[in-house]
Order: sequence, then C-alpha cells, then structure tokens
Amino acid sequence: MQSWADYEAWRDREGIRMVACRIDSHQLREGMLLEAKGFHFVEMVVRLELDSSPTRAEADPGIVVLPARPEDLPAIGRIAEIAFVTDRFSVDPRLPRGASGTRYRRWVEATPNHPTQRLFKVEADHTLAAFFITELQPDGICHWHLTAVDPELHGRGLGKRIWRTMLVHAWGAGARRITTVISALNTTVVNLYAGLGFCFHSPSTTYHWIRD
Repeated sequence: MQSWADYEAWRDREGIRMVACRIDSHQLREGMLLEAKGFHFVEMVVRLELDSSPTRAEADPGIVVLPARPEDLPAIGRIAEIAFVTDRFSVDPRLPRGASGTRYRRWVEATPNHPTQRLFKVEADHTLAAFFITELQPDGICHWHLTAVDPELHGRGLGKRIWRTMLVHAWGAGARRITTVISALNTTVVNLYAGLGFCFHSPSTTYHWIRD
C-alpha cells in the first residue's frame, strides 16, 4: 500500500471490522496520527528476555510439565477463557464482553495443529494448574506465547514455582534464551518476571480501530 487512503480502501473493501496496531512507546507523532485516524490507545506491553547463562532455576518436585493431550483441551480451554483480564481484548470497552476468553480458548484449541507452537499442561500436586503455549525456534530462542495459571488456584504461591519449573523445562529442551511479551497492566506478572531475572525492554503501545 502506498498511502493511508490505499489502506482505508482495502480495509473497507474487505469489510474489516477491527484493526490493531502496535508501535514503540516513544513514537508519539505516529501515535497522534493513529488517534487522528480513529485508532485509540488500549494497552502498553513490554518485551522480556532471559538468557540461560546467568541463572539456573531448579525444578520443583511438586510441579510436572507434560505435553497437552486432546482430552486436556476442554480443561485448558476453560482456564484460557477466564484467566486473562488485563489484555487488550479485555480492557477495550468497545469489544463484546467475553471476546478475550473466546480468543484465547480458540488459540488453545488450535495449537495442537500448529506447525511450531506447542501446548503444555502444568500440574501442581497432581492437579491441572496452568498451561503454556511455547515455540522453540531454530536459533535456540524459546518464545512463551501464552501462559496462565488457573484463577481458582491464585493465592497459593504457585506462580513462581511453575515459572521456575518451566525455565528448567526450556533449558532442558535446548533453549538458550526465553522471550515473552506481557501487558504492563498485569502488575502481578510484571513482578513475577522481575523476580526471575528477566530483562525488560522498552515498552510498546497498542491501538485499536473498531468500526462503529
């Protein structure tokens, strides 16, 4: 596309009802342009990474990581439907209530057919407690796409136990670096990753355009 008019013509021709755009947080001029064109700021996200060399987490004997099986999908999908409350689909009041849960449940259900993403279930003391969707790339970077603990198990100190065990799992699978992206609104997770030694990079801002 050569111009904004070309983009709008394509958008309208295709009947697009929602467009998301993410830019570096320091791009104020671009953010103002997006706002002028009908986009609205919805969230700030932070990219994180951790190399395997500075730290070696220890696995927790009470935490077990297993590849998810087809029969696990309904239970994991239930967690995905209710776990995310600070993501852009949850905080944008213009979107239907429940849009976030539907999106992440469908992501979980589709992952077994994805060529490179892998879905893992995490059991704590023999109970399904969390899930991770990960992708180990050829260069040794393991990206954590989607992670969540069952909200019904919050407050039991499972977060750090699970994440440390997932670090061990990633290193054991050959990862040399782990990356992920989190919402800055999720302060609990921000503190969790900071405590695990992840490096925080400059944030990005997300904008939504939604057809009236």
